Amino acid sequence: MPGVAPKPASKRRRRNVPASYGAAEPVTAPAAPVGDRKFGVDNPHPLVTDLWTAVQSSCEARFYSEADWVRLRLELWNANHAMTSGRPISGHTWAAVQHGLTELLISPAAKRRAAIELWAAGPDPDENAAVSMIGTYKSKLKPVD
Repeated sequence: MPGVAPKPASKRRRRNVPASYGAAEPVTAPAAPVGDRKFGVDNPHPLVTDLWTAVQSSCEARFYSEADWVRLRLELWNANHAMTSGRPISGHTWAAVQHGLTELLISPAAKRRAAIELWAAGPDPDENAAVSMIGTYKSKLKPVD
């Protein structure tokens, strides 16, 4: 989707929930098994290798299917070919590489356009509330004589 990426939910001015929020049923599909994958490109450019390694260890990696991994290899093969060809990278070639990576939702802006926002694991608010309530109940208990 073209255009400016939406801001993260925490930085939006309006925080009201749309009427259709929660109407869709979530669908789960099995992800590809976790593990190190072979890149399979002979003599790759160091930046391409770094991106391959970074995506494998990213939090998104567990959501990629086998088809996504093959597509990533294809996109990175194309990027490697452009970077190691010995010719300057044209704007058209670079745009094609960036478009392929955007379709794989590698950048945070592409994730926000698809309404995906990843948050760091933090404390569970329900668990904190339960612990707080137990503390309140304990403080109100009277000793039995």
